[in-house]
Amino acid sequence: MKRIALSLLLIFVILGCAAKNDNAFQSHYKMGLAYLNTDKDYMAIREFEKALKYKPNDAKTHYAIATFYLKHNKLLKAQKYLERAIELDPSNSDYHNAYASTLASLGNVEKAVKQWKIVLEDPGYPNHGMIYYNMGYSLYGKGRYDRALEYFKRAVETNPRFMSPYMYMYRIYKSWEEHDKAIDILKKALKRNPVFLPANLELGKYYYNQNKYEQSAKVMEEIIELQPDSEEAKTAASYLKKMGLYYE
Repeated sequence: MKRIALSLLLIFVILGCAAKNDNAFQSHYKMGLAYLNTDKDYMAIREFEKALKYKPNDAKTHYAIATFYLKHNKLLKAQKYLERAIELDPSNSDYHNAYASTLASLGNVEKAVKQWKIVLEDPGYPNHGMIYYNMGYSLYGKGRYDRALEYFKRAVETNPRFMSPYMYMYRIYKSWEEHDKAIDILKKALKRNPVFLPANLELGKYYYNQNKYEQSAKVMEEIIELQPDSEEAKTAASYLKKMGLYYE
């Protein structure tokens, strides 16, 4: 009976220590989150590091520390903690997405694209369109326009009202001097969002460069009417002046 009693006592002690450690972990982790988005965010990293002393293999704490370093643009440190978070919880798409963005910022675009492809394998991830856009944007920045175009197309297929991919497709076709395709992209964008000023402005510029002044003026005037204080409106007014149409 004494052996049984001692065994039960040992179990209770172990469970009590585990509960105490868990409470301490939760306290430091939650305190870190509370500090993370304040002007005292340097306190967050201290709390997260204390939390790791109680649970060194907690993936979300490693991710939280990475978030702190990303906020302060310390990409190499963030990369280290993101890699550990993924090692501990490889099924978490948020970790892979953050890791991909970090790799892309560090210039390792090919590895970033591989990570984003892992995110795309998750049917429950809420915004595949943005993932395709990020892939395209990263490749575009490296001058890999063929592959970038492929992902921008996938982005608008996933979310036809997402305007940014249209503008990059337009720029790619324009750089290739495929002007008909470039203008077709602008028109598709404006069909989805007629008041999207960047696309309107590029369309107005195109008509101007083609000496289609009446069409250009119409577009430029619409831009000013839509948002008279915008930068696009200022540019539109300058084009109207070039066409002899003074516009205040």
